[in-house]
Amino acid sequence: MTTTYYVKASADGAFAACSYYADPACTQPVADSRLAVPLAAPACDIAEAAGSELVLLGASYQTLGQAPVMTDANFAAASAGVVSVPMPGGQAVSKGVVLIFSPRGTVSTLYASADPVVSNDDQ
Repeated sequence: MTTTYYVKASADGAFAACSYYADPACTQPVADSRLAVPLAAPACDIAEAAGSELVLLGASYQTLGQAPVMTDANFAAASAGVVSVPMPGGQAVSKGVVLIFSPRGTVSTLYASADPVVSNDDQ
């Protein structure tokens, strides 16, 4: 089963300041930027929360400890305000994620988030 987290983002200079939540009503904040999923989860979905100042466009992700190489296998465009970060079921990994946002309306500027980490290692 895929785990979903919700993100509210606002412009902070050239970057996106993000707050993460475990529920769509944004009443259960995630204490840090470590987004935990079960070991068997095939993915972690990150959805734009209601009230987010910025629009979620996509995400780039990389398994921590591997060479930082950009390919079509580590980028996901948002679909209906949701990006999906695939996880290898049954193999404990942590992935660094950079979310990409823009202002609502016209894409005039891109804002990158600080790196939340998606982890299925249960630590």
